[in-house]
Amino acid sequence: MNSLEIYPRHHLVRLFGAPVKLTPMEFDILLLLARRPGQVFTARQIYEAVAVDSFDASWTGISSMIYKLRRKLGADIIETVRGHGYRMRITK
Repeated sequence: MNSLEIYPRHHLVRLFGAPVKLTPMEFDILLLLARRPGQVFTARQIYEAVAVDSFDASWTGISSMIYKLRRKLGADIIETVRGHGYRMRITK
């Protein structure tokens, strides 16, 4: 079993088989990064892809969403690329 499972149609995430409760925006960010593992996204790119219609978010708040995702999923799932952005860590 993979440690992280994402079911987009059901907005469901499981970590080691246990469900993980994510906000809709956290889910969308995770899905964006997971669909292109290894690709670096800037905070602005993430915002424009998942939150541009949201009234309670700004592109500068993406770092706090990443922080919350790391707390829920583990610090090693999403990597910070200094000066560039964030990416889903590729594991083998």
